[in-house]
Amino acid sequence: MKKLTKKYSVQLAGLLLLLALLPVSCIKDDYAAKEKATVQVTFTTRAISGSSDTDANTLEEYEHMQTLRVIVARANDILYNVKYDIAENETSKTITFSELTVDKAGEDFDFYAIANEVGTEYSDWESVSVETLNSRSLRNIATLNDGNTLIPQTAKATIHVVPGNSDDTTIQLQFAVAKVRLTINNTSTESQTVSDIKLSGVNMTSTPLFAEKNLSTENNGSVDLGDMVISGMDSKTVYAYFYENQNSSGYNLTALWKKDQTLPLQIGSDDNKQLITEIPRGKMLDINVTLNADVDINPTIQVQVNEWIGKTINVPPFK
Repeated sequence: MKKLTKKYSVQLAGLLLLLALLPVSCIKDDYAAKEKATVQVTFTTRAISGSSDTDANTLEEYEHMQTLRVIVARANDILYNVKYDIAENETSKTITFSELTVDKAGEDFDFYAIANEVGTEYSDWESVSVETLNSRSLRNIATLNDGNTLIPQTAKATIHVVPGNSDDTTIQLQFAVAKVRLTINNTSTESQTVSDIKLSGVNMTSTPLFAEKNLSTENNGSVDLGDMVISGMDSKTVYAYFYENQNSSGYNLTALWKKDQTLPLQIGSDDNKQLITEIPRGKMLDINVTLNADVDINPTIQVQVNEWIGKTINVPPFK
């Protein structure tokens, strides 16, 4: 009986040893199937996109990128969540992400970038989940129009990282809002007052933090541009922000100058005018209005939808 018990004990010990070795072998095989990878990403602000002018001073003070948060995720797992302070007039930030464990065939990583996160009015960025990140939106446009709040820029991109490959890439951030810049040119010799200026037909409700394929159809809002007093033979400019949208009925600039004025926003030549029916984020609605009280009371208007790079349009000579 003792011999039989000893025999089974030896067999049981051998079986336990084999079972103990199996997970280790599986772990080694799984580890061997992955390799280390490094990817270098340059995050660039919208200030220099599509323009030879790389000077950040083309932006308003609160449009400059002052902070940058970068979040890197694989599926629903966040691997990096880092924040950087950006120097004045710095328009890009290059970050190297090393020690990524990647399948030999390569894997997709999602890169999220948020510049000027304080302007989003969220404060939980260090603990945010991927699900929350993808569903987050901006809602309080009034804060962004107070003249004291940093304007957020965002970007989201998926990068396929393969071990051994050169995975250096550039991700372009863009403003999470759209902008209207109104310039009124007074060609008369007397000072002119334009009151109760509004841009109507825009979205003032909400917008996704990161750009989506389709634009919102919310268009019942208006941007208040206030009152303007323009000295004789002078010009004055104001600006404000709103959320991107599409509006098949177009947009109107309304104001009081000698009488109630409604100016439809159209582009194209005089014999081929077309309504502007959408204004995406990162774009600037550039409006130039000319007053000539010495001739008549009807102002003339020129409109362009420009890249948000401080570009100005050419105004024809006054006649």
